[in-house]
Amino acid sequence: MVDAYLKADGEILKTLRRFLGNLLRKGIVDYLLVPQEISHSRTLTQTLVKDPAHLENANPFSPVMPINSAAIVSSLTSDKPKKKLGVVLKPCEIRALVELIKLGQASLDNLVIIGTDCLGTFEVEDYARYIDDMEHTKEKMGERFLIECRQSIVHSDTDYPIPLRPACRICQTITPPLAHIILSQFGSDDGVIIRLENNLAEKLNLEIRESPNHEKQVAQILNRHTALREKVFTEVREKMETVNDFADVLATCTRCYACQSACPICYCRICFFRTETFEPESERYFRWAEKEDALRMPTEILLYHLTRLNHISASCVGCGMCESACSRHLPLTTIFTTVAHDVQKDLQYQPGMSLEDEIPISAFKEPER
Repeated sequence: MVDAYLKADGEILKTLRRFLGNLLRKGIVDYLLVPQEISHSRTLTQTLVKDPAHLENANPFSPVMPINSAAIVSSLTSDKPKKKLGVVLKPCEIRALVELIKLGQASLDNLVIIGTDCLGTFEVEDYARYIDDMEHTKEKMGERFLIECRQSIVHSDTDYPIPLRPACRICQTITPPLAHIILSQFGSDDGVIIRLENNLAEKLNLEIRESPNHEKQVAQILNRHTALREKVFTEVREKMETVNDFADVLATCTRCYACQSACPICYCRICFFRTETFEPESERYFRWAEKEDALRMPTEILLYHLTRLNHISASCVGCGMCESACSRHLPLTTIFTTVAHDVQKDLQYQPGMSLEDEIPISAFKEPER
């Protein structure tokens, strides 16, 4: 792959929208799945676009992630459509997609992955409130916010305008692990770096140009994330030394299944916890209460989370959508990321980093015991 350069002249999003439009105009893709600003730029949502004219609100560097888009790509590719589909995804979304492909829930056929270097994301509500408070014109809010975040990256002593989600503050994959085209803000002060195959660069008439500062800025961000990540892991392990400690952390959970619904790796069409085993006839509750003298309702909170951890920890990509979806604001990101880190280290497996590496829970290896 080669690095091409797009000079933005202060209008990063306008430049990127023109580039994405050219992918459609030149037939490189037939459709684009791309985040678009809606509700007066107060939030963003993934949109399937056919006509380049409908990219006027596209924002590939979306500062919010209402859903891990791997689940959307799974829906769009599960029956292997013949149309060429370009999908704009963040690194954690690509990693989740890779896991779903290996689990037979998505397909790479006719898929063009357009990965973005990630500045991090904010909770949807926090971002909407910030946009409401901005003094900039409506047309420039997304652009202005992008520039502010970019300045925060370049100058390490500058804080983001609003706090990143917990998952983003400790993320170790801020550049796309696998992508056909990579859009990057790191290493450029006045434009966008696009990494792609040489033949695509020629077809799109892009200027080939090296980016010597890219790796330096990426390393700078990762150093900050790593320091906080190690601190978080230590705190979680100290808080959850026993099963009772774990239960205490989850004390306010109501087993609403929001975390499960938001998780891109939880793909089962019929969940064990939504069968009659965990939704029994009423008489069974009374029998359990008679046996135990007192029965917490809803039941099996701890078992639910332990089963989820057992089910997805090997493939957890740390996107944090579980915590963002939790109405009780449980620290699910730190819990799941800490456990997943230890499990993946023991299994010598990095989820979503390679299509060749088999998922440990789906592959038998004789030495394992």
